[in-house]
Amino acid sequence: MTRIVCIGECMVELRAVGAETFTRSFAGDVYNTAVYLKRSFPAAQVQFLTATGDDAMSKAMRRMWHAQEIDDALAFPVAGGSAGLYLIETDAFGERSFQYWRKDSAARYWLARLVESGESLLHGADIVYFSGITLAILNPDERAAAIELLQRARRHVGRIAFDPNVRLRLWPSPQAASQTIRAAMSACDIALPSAEDLEWLLGVGEPMQQMDLLMEMGVSEVALTLGAAGCAVADGEVRQRLPSPSVERVIDTTGAGDAFNGAYLANRLQGSSPHEAAQAALRIASRVVTHAGAIVPASVSHPATS
Repeated sequence: MTRIVCIGECMVELRAVGAETFTRSFAGDVYNTAVYLKRSFPAAQVQFLTATGDDAMSKAMRRMWHAQEIDDALAFPVAGGSAGLYLIETDAFGERSFQYWRKDSAARYWLARLVESGESLLHGADIVYFSGITLAILNPDERAAAIELLQRARRHVGRIAFDPNVRLRLWPSPQAASQTIRAAMSACDIALPSAEDLEWLLGVGEPMQQMDLLMEMGVSEVALTLGAAGCAVADGEVRQRLPSPSVERVIDTTGAGDAFNGAYLANRLQGSSPHEAAQAALRIASRVVTHAGAIVPASVSHPATS
């Protein structure tokens, strides 16, 4: 069985649906990607590596993972821990703003728990996937240790995939973010950034040039999202740009990039070329933005299989 390990956090998501009314769900960038990857590759074993609390909310969160068919064998318990929380408010154009309460999130202990349990738990995975947020929630010393661990793991796994997903408010400084994300790029095989993040990271705005720079850093494959303009892919000497499918009305862009990443990796694992995988990923992302929330119903994202 194909096995994917997604390393990151899952939080309680509160989304405003009225002036004083909110709906609760569970989401987080890497967890979202895990869900869309599983939907795009149902036969795969998708494991979510994190740390969770033992309170009622954390238990409800795990129940939702099970409903989404996400394997929680690598979700380490933290006695007395709790889940982080965030609030989403969406404007008339579908763009969202966030407020976070994650300082005491149990997910911050994922690396310590992995080291205690043995990093060999990653060995044999076809893909290990993580993001900039996976690293940002750690303390400074742990960030470097996490990258070193992933570099060691490269010899024992198929490929390592990374989305920088820059959220500067999580970092002590822009310099710390840049240094860590650049180091993480050097530890990955597949990069899944946005052009916006790379413009900040590399100081270059042209997508093809951005991908060239990543390849010079040692990345072997890039799927670069361009927002409403679609995406671009790089594999070896090949560079291709793909338009996004037309969307009649954008409701919420919260989970679009995560859905793209999940669908892209799922299709690559099933033998699709980077171009074919990107086309499939753009289709999924174009459906996700027509519905509110980071994780939309399967009938929306994957109507043919739900």
